Amino acid sequence: MAKVLIADDDLEILELLKFTFENENYEVLTACDGEEAVNLININKPDIILLDVNMPKLTGYEVLEKVRQNSATSLTPVIMLTSLTKTKDKITGIKLGADEYVGKPFEPFEIVARVEGLLKRIKVSLSANPLTGIPGNISIENEIKKRLENNEVFSVAYVDADNFKSFNDKYGFERGDSVIRLIGVILRSAIAELGNKEDYIGHLGGEDFILISSKDKIRQIVEKSIEVFDSLIPCQYDAEERTKGYMIALNRHGNTEKYLLMSISIGIISVDPASYKNYSQVVEKVNEVLKSAKAIPGSVYKME
Repeated sequence: MAKVLIADDDLEILELLKFTFENENYEVLTACDGEEAVNLININKPDIILLDVNMPKLTGYEVLEKVRQNSATSLTPVIMLTSLTKTKDKITGIKLGADEYVGKPFEPFEIVARVEGLLKRIKVSLSANPLTGIPGNISIENEIKKRLENNEVFSVAYVDADNFKSFNDKYGFERGDSVIRLIGVILRSAIAELGNKEDYIGHLGGEDFILISSKDKIRQIVEKSIEVFDSLIPCQYDAEERTKGYMIALNRHGNTEKYLLMSISIGIISVDPASYKNYSQVVEKVNEVLKSAKAIPGSVYKME
């Protein structure tokens, strides 16, 4: 039985979520303020944590920071529950290590679905990318092979950030890693909100990700991902560059060059086992479509 801790100072929401999770056979711990949440987390070591942002004594952000600083709980998945819609509020939670965020109001069973999905991903973390905790190359290959062997028709999206290298070179690996984690959170949240229960996200490495969904869902998932990416990514830059819309950095030849703020390119293919016989064919084709998308300025997706 998985153990979930729910921290929220709204007693109506707290009781509703407690009732919902107990009916789904979870062990539920509840806290009405940040200090109580920290104490319960340290004593009980829950499998997953749901944190409201605005709480008395300690905010959700402060609780999250303490969770990540404690070696015993540093890897515990955390979902932020927030009525805050400002870009900087989402950025704060992501930078502190939140795995996902959910806006209020929400449906209780949406939260249960997100918790189930997040816990499922933790189980495959042995093959995960250490930076994002998202399954890596071996898991991606196995997932595509499994779907081909089961004669499934599915869609694959290859996601890549444009102008990431120039950002990483100028601002350093720490801020570059923060961007990669941000992309992971954006994609996970889009799948959780708009996708199917069996949808999949993989991290190939660097700023490259793979999404697997159904033909009827993939377009809205990538459109949502692009929308959120474009709203959040400017905040990763210093104010002057954010205002100008570009940065000046050294290119590979050691000369200064103007680079636009990062955008995101996505190539999408529909995979029918009748046309694709193996994993290599799938990867080769989706990479080809991605290259075509990257030739178009700005954040775009292109379908086969």
